[in-house]
Amino acid sequence: MRDFVRPDSGRPASVALGLFDGVHIGHRQVLASALQNRELAPCVFTYTISDSIPQIKKKYLALTLDEQKCSILERMGFELVVMPDFSDFKDLAPEVFVEEMLIEKMGAKELSCGYDFTFGSKGAGDVALLQKLAEKHGVRLNVIQPVELDGQPVSSTRIRDAILAGEMDAASRMLGRRFSIRLKVEHGNQIGRMMDFPTINQVFPKHHIVPRYGVYSTVVNIDGKLYGGVTNVGIKPTVGSDGPLAETYIMDYSGDLYGKMVEVYFFRFVRPERKFPSIEQLKEQISRDKDSVRQDIAENIERMVFLDGHPEDIRRD
Repeated sequence: MRDFVRPDSGRPASVALGLFDGVHIGHRQVLASALQNRELAPCVFTYTISDSIPQIKKKYLALTLDEQKCSILERMGFELVVMPDFSDFKDLAPEVFVEEMLIEKMGAKELSCGYDFTFGSKGAGDVALLQKLAEKHGVRLNVIQPVELDGQPVSSTRIRDAILAGEMDAASRMLGRRFSIRLKVEHGNQIGRMMDFPTINQVFPKHHIVPRYGVYSTVVNIDGKLYGGVTNVGIKPTVGSDGPLAETYIMDYSGDLYGKMVEVYFFRFVRPERKFPSIEQLKEQISRDKDSVRQDIAENIERMVFLDGHPEDIRRD
């Protein structure tokens, strides 16, 4: 949903405000606040980023794609998710954003945001101004303080740093779920198939975070069934690629996945990506990686994936 509109139920709105990239455990406190008043329709104002990036997010790398973010929010119980592109509203004066977009068009009677929320042209509006505007129009404002983990506030920046370092357990603890990518399977160079290790290729979109280059133990969700995986993230230096991608060997699976959206959950960083002198040596290393990861998965599959509190969405048969 791109436009600022009122919820279909016709009820006044309780609106959670934020980019909510990753929908991490800190974000969930803001979102939970917007879900509390049962007399109001729970809504989210968030946004997409195409080319224009907010000044405060100059190092932005998406942790979740828009579709994945919407799916999580809908499963949490939100009636309406308004998600325009940042470029569509970035030049609005702070007062116009609150009074015309949120209150008039969305029918907001309650707002929830993080302590550091900014809004309006060049981020000129802050929580103090939001409180003043809310009081002027009889709107309740809930300001949520940061959630701490290991003595530091949880933030999308911390999560990005962990993923860029290959520290998937740390990232997943802050996210509140296993870090994953959900991307379309694209045609590759068929080298894996020639080595008896057929793989799926998933290309990272623009602005999407790319984990530390290397090999990971993963779990692949295909139509609700879980399979162990060995995923190489990088540029495939031995055989070459046009750009960073995730190439996954799926254990005990055969089938055509081209063109399908497949979700891959990252568990453990196994080794850095490296260039091998020959295809044969690459093949031998992949075989060793597979054996290592198979043991990993056998011991840990029950804790490798948890889907936003909805374990019924997956099968382990």
